[in-house]
Order: sequence, then C-alpha cells, then structure tokens
Amino acid sequence: MSDKEFVAIKETEQTSSTKDEDNDDINLLDIAAVLWKRRWVIIAITGIVAFGSLAYALGSLLLPPDKSYLPNVYTPKATMLISSGSSTSLSSILSSSGLSGLASMVGVSTGGNQNQQLAKVLATSNTTLDRLNEKLDFVGHYKVKEPNVSRIRKLASSNLYAEIDTKSNIFTISFTDKDPAFAKKVVDETVNILSERFAELSGSQAIQQKALLEKRLADVDAAISDLESQVKEFQKKYGVVQVEALATEQITILARLRSELILKEMEIENYKKVARINDPMLTQLNNERDSLLAKIKEIETGTGSGSKVMPSQQQLPTIAFEYAKLERDLAVQTELFKILTQQYEVAKFNAAGQEPVFQIIEMAEVPDMKSGPSRSKICIIATIIGFFISILIASIAESVSKIRRDPEAIARFRAISKGEKTEI
Repeated sequence: MSDKEFVAIKETEQTSSTKDEDNDDINLLDIAAVLWKRRWVIIAITGIVAFGSLAYALGSLLLPPDKSYLPNVYTPKATMLISSGSSTSLSSILSSSGLSGLASMVGVSTGGNQNQQLAKVLATSNTTLDRLNEKLDFVGHYKVKEPNVSRIRKLASSNLYAEIDTKSNIFTISFTDKDPAFAKKVVDETVNILSERFAELSGSQAIQQKALLEKRLADVDAAISDLESQVKEFQKKYGVVQVEALATEQITILARLRSELILKEMEIENYKKVARINDPMLTQLNNERDSLLAKIKEIETGTGSGSKVMPSQQQLPTIAFEYAKLERDLAVQTELFKILTQQYEVAKFNAAGQEPVFQIIEMAEVPDMKSGPSRSKICIIATIIGFFISILIASIAESVSKIRRDPEAIARFRAISKGEKTEI
C-alpha cells in the first residue's frame, strides 16, 4: 500500500467519525427540540398524574378504615432470643414431630443455629395458623364469605412475618393489619404457641417434669389435709384416739356393769324375802337395777343422750375397719409426698442447670404509629412514572406528526394497509 492510499484511508475514517459525532449532536438536539415543542403535553400529563395520585392518597384518609381502599396498617413486633441447642438436633426433632417434609420444602439446613430455623418453620406452619384461626377467628375479622382451610391459612400467613438476625440470635415475629389491637393479639398468641411448641420439641424434659411434680405435690398435699381432717373428725365424734382403746374401754365398762347388775339382782331377791309390800327400799333397789340395765343397753346399742356418740358393740368392727382405712390412706399419701419431694428437688436442680432455648425478650405492644402505606412515596413514584409516560406520548405524537407531513410515508402506509407490496 502506498503512502497516498494510506493517507486517503485515514482521512475517510476521520470524516466518518466526524459525521457520527455530528449525527449524535443532531439526535440530542432533535430530542431536546421535541421535548420543548411538546412541553405543555408533558407538563399537563405529569400534573394530572401528580394531582390524581395526591387526590387518591388523601381520599383514602377521609374514609373509615373498614371502607378505605388504602387504609393505614400497623405492625406490632415481639422479639425472642433463640439459643443454639447443643444436644438437640433439628433434623431429629422435625422427623419425630412429622415436620421433615416441611423442613425440606422451606430449605432448612443442618448447619448454623438450628433452633432459629426451627422457630421460623413453626411460626408459619399449618398447625400454628390453624390454632391462630381457632383462637382469633380470622374468618370473622376478614369477613370471608366462603371460608375454607387453604384460604384462611393464606390470609394469616400473608401478613405474618418471622425474621432472624443471625448475628445476635434475635428472632422477631410481626403481623400487619389495619386493626392494631388485633395485630397485637395475633403476635402474642403466636409467641405463646411457639413457646409451647419449643417446650414440647426442644427437649426441656427437666422443666416439664418439675412443673408436673409441682402439680402432683399440690394434689397429694391436698389429699393429706383432707385425710387428716377426716381422722380428727372421727376422733372427735367418738371421743377416742384409737379404736382399740374404745373397744377395750367398752368391754371393761360392760363387764363391770353386768357384774354390778348380778349383785343388784341378788340383793333384790334377798331383800324380797323380808320386805313389805311397797317397801321404799325395794323400790330404790329396783330403780338402781333398771339404771344398770339402761347403761348396758346404751353400750350395746350405741344409743343414749350426750354430745359424744357411743358406738354399739356390733358397730365396732365396721368402725375399726373405717379407721384403719383412714390411717392406711394417710400413711400412703404421706409416704408418697416424701418420695415426690425428693424427686422434685432433683428435677429442680436439673431444671436450674438447663438453659432455655426460647426466651421472650419483649412482647408486642399496640402500635400508635402506622407502618404503611407511605402515601408520599406513592405520590412521588406516580409523578415520576407520569413524567416518563408524558415523554413517551410526546415522542409518539411528534413521530406521527412527521409521518403526516411526509407524502412518501403516507403513500407507503396506504399501500401497506391495502396489502400492496412496496419498495423500500
């Protein structure tokens, strides 16, 4: 290649580059000219969209929350501390509880803090959602006309959020609703359900055993108090401490009275031999004999006057059996109380050394500030979108105007509309 040809090629490239730059400048100028020419269209469309979005946002504030198309919503939150279980495997827990399929669907891994992943799974599980609906009646709150299980679960889960902070191990439960008090109830009930579920699944047997022993000890203590009251009432009723002592006392008294009765009858028979008719002494002896007979009858039948009830000899075996049963039951309950007390001390020691996996840091409060919607953002975004749409409309209008002023373009358009072929 000669020097002249090389110089000619370079000049051609420079000329082409200069033309491209001129074309770019011309295109930018054309765009600016079009925007300036159609500025009133752009301003009008942008203004209409801006005022429309503002009216839309303000109109939603004037309506009551139940009828507003854009009501204020509130999001109460509850925070919990989820510690990593050292001896409890998440996979084994989920498998034993029938949640292994659920864990695989949500992508729970076997590494990291497994209890955090478990909490997130449980918070939005079907079991939790169903219990929330039973407790708080989502059907009535959302006024569902044709309720079914899937729809109710979707309504609940769409506003229920479970978030994990892996650095601090903080677990957050929140619920968004236009009724702040209802949203708080949902969060509180979710926390309670999670607390119960963790107590069931996270291996806190020592804590559960301690609670069960406390309840059992209270029941046994109440039974002991009742039996002691029955024994005291029994002793007060019959005036003795032991039934054996009562039987011995009755036999001794009865033997003495019968011996006195025999002696009295002998004395009467001997006195009749020398006594006169209507002898006062004989009458007195007969009265004393009758008194002895009455006392013997009282002891044998258990009847008589007085504050204490004297049981009959026929009743003594039954009374002895009842008293022995009371003493036996009291002894059994007392021994059971001793054994349970020892077990309770052991369970209390074990529970004290066990770190709880699920710890509630702060319960939810009824929020007084809305969490959404951001009406200012809605207005700004709508205005920006309206501005770009107005630019697009202005560009399209300018292109249509140019086509109308070009006879060749109009002829080509008519030919295409008639199905005729045109040369480009």
